[in-house]
Amino acid sequence: MPSDQDQTAETQFVRKILIVGAAVAFAALVWSLREILLLVFAAVLLAVILRFIAEILSVRTGMTNSWSLVVAGGVVLSLIAAVITLFGAQLAGQFNALASQLQSVERTVAGYFDVSSAKDLLSSSLGSLFARALSWGTTVIAATAGLLLVIVGGVYMAIDPDIYRNGLIKLVPPEWQPRIRATLDDAGEALRMWIGAQLLAMVIVGVLIAVGALLIGIPSALALGLIFGLTEFVPVVGPIAGAVLVVLVAIGQSWEMALWATGLVILVQQLESNLIMPLVSGRAVELPPAVGLFAVVAIGVVFGPLGLVLGYPLAVVSDVAIRRLYVRQTLGEDVEIAAETSRTDKPRETS
Repeated sequence: MPSDQDQTAETQFVRKILIVGAAVAFAALVWSLREILLLVFAAVLLAVILRFIAEILSVRTGMTNSWSLVVAGGVVLSLIAAVITLFGAQLAGQFNALASQLQSVERTVAGYFDVSSAKDLLSSSLGSLFARALSWGTTVIAATAGLLLVIVGGVYMAIDPDIYRNGLIKLVPPEWQPRIRATLDDAGEALRMWIGAQLLAMVIVGVLIAVGALLIGIPSALALGLIFGLTEFVPVVGPIAGAVLVVLVAIGQSWEMALWATGLVILVQQLESNLIMPLVSGRAVELPPAVGLFAVVAIGVVFGPLGLVLGYPLAVVSDVAIRRLYVRQTLGEDVEIAAETSRTDKPRETS
């Protein structure tokens, strides 16, 4: 007959097995829902953008948060409608011309490279990422449904973010709740600071590329400026993709124009790195450039094209969580969190 000590040991062993099994099952569930979780994070980003615009309107006009949020949504919709109305036909024509130019460039460049080497490139994980990025979006219904989910979810979160924040905090043990609450607050402030700087940088570099391409004589200057500005949302990787596109279009005209285009993108990227971003962002994000680069690529390889787009803001949130929960709380090291200082100095909003 087993003793009480043996029964206790068996009970503890079974308990550990159940805990490990539950952890594995939870990890498998998270992995299977990874695309949904990325859409949730995209909705959070949209909510942060809406709240950011609403905060500016509230400070400038004295409106309450509710009305400023309504106006912020109207401003975003009005800007989209204005772009479509004013530049829709022109952009459509330029995008069609851009597509035909890229097809001719593809045929020209294909003559300089062996097909087998291209296949070798696509067999790598990084090449697989770009191959998936090129093929992504073919299912229009799925893309539209995902966009609608992000928009609706982002609007709901922007209206009352405390409901979702407090609900998430209640999922952790009470002794951890103050740390998680502070981490979420710091992560939200870091996203707000990064998005504000990023939106301004996107507008500036997009205008610079459009004007520069127009002066040089590169076709579809407006479309190239818009694409380059949008790719700026994905730091490090995005500007490289935008620069390659500009140079490829210029190659379709002449090698001399390609040299001018290369000089243009190098000049704009130098201005962005050394003047624009330091001025508009300051110390908003303390993520080292190399860490940001590999984080974006790694998240893109794991999660696909949507992970590539959301890689940098995910890295920003992860950086805040690691600094607060691991380096400060676990290791006991004194580490600075820029968003924490900004959040502490920020005046309280009025409803």
